[in-house]
Amino acid sequence: MRRIAMFGGTFNPPHVGHVAAARACVQQLALNKLIVMPTNIPPHKILPEGSATPQQRLEMAAIAASLIPMAEVSALEIERKGASYTFETVRTLKSLYPDSTLWLVVGTDMLATFDHWRRPEDIVACARLAAVARSDEDRAFIERRAKELRRSLDAQVDIVYNRAVEVSSTDFRSGKAPNLVPSDVLRYIRAHGLYGYGE
Repeated sequence: MRRIAMFGGTFNPPHVGHVAAARACVQQLALNKLIVMPTNIPPHKILPEGSATPQQRLEMAAIAASLIPMAEVSALEIERKGASYTFETVRTLKSLYPDSTLWLVVGTDMLATFDHWRRPEDIVACARLAAVARSDEDRAFIERRAKELRRSLDAQVDIVYNRAVEVSSTDFRSGKAPNLVPSDVLRYIRAHGLYGYGE
């Protein structure tokens, strides 16, 4: 049985933390495939002014995916247009890979609010959750939360350990830390004049 995970995000832009977490997922879950899935319009947050276009975020995600074993980028959510709801994407992936074990990669912040997402029961019917822990505190929280979600939604939660430095796309967009993105992504950003980084 193939082992496949979906790693979603706005990737505005993709940074070294994304790459480290994705590599940890591939290794610790013994994945045959990691699908990097940029959102079109995230329903839970508004993209800041000056953000990259969906197509540019897709292209940057493809560059980042090239640095991760077993990874490929998918335009599924961007091509679907409108708001990107995870339950729709996970159901589509399950139909494409019916005989595979499927994971949805989430951070601790996402795991905390997971039962408030749109149709979480549909998500856990199709996929296990791979929760990324960056610290012992994260691990303890995930273990508690996994028990709650198992009781309430019959969710299956696996912990992925990734002790990489905590990074956010906001830190990069502030203009103070160009080293927070992979060098090939930074080259793309400068070539396209994104986030105030011109050539």
